[in-house]
Amino acid sequence: MHRSRAYVSTLLALALLLPCASPAIAVTSSDLTQHQQAAEDARTRAAQQKALAEKLAKETARLDKLVDNLQAEADALDPEIATAEQRSARLKADVVELRGQIAAKQADIDKTQAEYETEQGYFAGRVEASYKQGDWFYLDLLLGAQNISDFIARTNFVTRAMKSSSDIAVRLTTTKESLTKARVELSRALETVSAKRKEAQAAEGKLKELQDTRQAKTDQQNAVLGQKSTLLAQSKANVKRLLAVAAAEEAESARIEAMLHGSGSGVYHGVMAWPVPGYYRITSPFGWRYHPVLKVRKFHSGIDVGRKPDGTAILGAPIVAAGAGKVIWAGARGGYGNVVMIDHGNGVVSLYAHQRSGGIKVSVGQRVAKGQRIGTVGSSGLSTGPHLHFEVRVNGTPKNPMGYLN
Repeated sequence: MHRSRAYVSTLLALALLLPCASPAIAVTSSDLTQHQQAAEDARTRAAQQKALAEKLAKETARLDKLVDNLQAEADALDPEIATAEQRSARLKADVVELRGQIAAKQADIDKTQAEYETEQGYFAGRVEASYKQGDWFYLDLLLGAQNISDFIARTNFVTRAMKSSSDIAVRLTTTKESLTKARVELSRALETVSAKRKEAQAAEGKLKELQDTRQAKTDQQNAVLGQKSTLLAQSKANVKRLLAVAAAEEAESARIEAMLHGSGSGVYHGVMAWPVPGYYRITSPFGWRYHPVLKVRKFHSGIDVGRKPDGTAILGAPIVAAGAGKVIWAGARGGYGNVVMIDHGNGVVSLYAHQRSGGIKVSVGQRVAKGQRIGTVGSSGLSTGPHLHFEVRVNGTPKNPMGYLN
């Protein structure tokens, strides 16, 4: 009896417990499924973001290469343009010089013409006087001499008079010949200046054609850079990817800091040279700033040097070493793009980022002098347009470059 009651009690207890246990098992299974789905969704999104990031990286790299190719084509035109400019200037100078010679020749002709007309008038007067007096005039003059001395005197007079007339005739002939020669030379000079003028016009046309071609290349570059800027602007909506890129850039900066970590004095003797001669506009200073791509407040570890205030582009401008030292890096570094790093001693290192592909002019281990060209301004890496990102680090820690530059 007691066993039956105990059995019944056990069955009742199990009956009461089972309804409570079943829901608990169902909830746990649902949670597990949800977590598994969330994890799968996260992996899918991560894969999508990675694929998008890789696609963007390839596209920006393609655009960077296209910009570099266009720059190379534009640079290749520079020697032709320089030659055309020199030829055009030389021909214009020749035309000016020939015009001066023509003016001088015309003045000589006018002067010779005046002399010719004067001498011709004088000679005509002599002829007329001789005609009026007749050939017997000189004979009568001689026969009328009173004595030998008078005869000699009259003879000398007649001789001088006849020689004077002869000299006038000769001089008149010479003047006429000079006049004819000068007119021939003037005619030739006029033909030469006409030919030179046509040649100068042709050279000017060729120069204009070359300049227009180069401008077209520059316009294409700007269009491609615009495409890159648009591409980056469109990607701003992809916050996770951009933050990942930014994190990668910060990680790269941290790796640079670790790479340069040391215990140098941090003293730099002298003043550093401006890294992009002729371009002194700072588009983004050192310190905290509103990031142009990420649109968030972030620390900027250097200064950005951009185009001139008048709009002159900085793309392709030479980059020089801020100081003497040894090259410790020359190549790509993540979001920094193409980078050159120079060790100046005492833990001081300068960094030049976003250089043009193929534009680096030095190699690791090379010693450089202050002001020596080391690279070329570009827009590689995480960059919205051509500029130089310049850093000064002491034992790996970024310092304000303006404290070192003149």
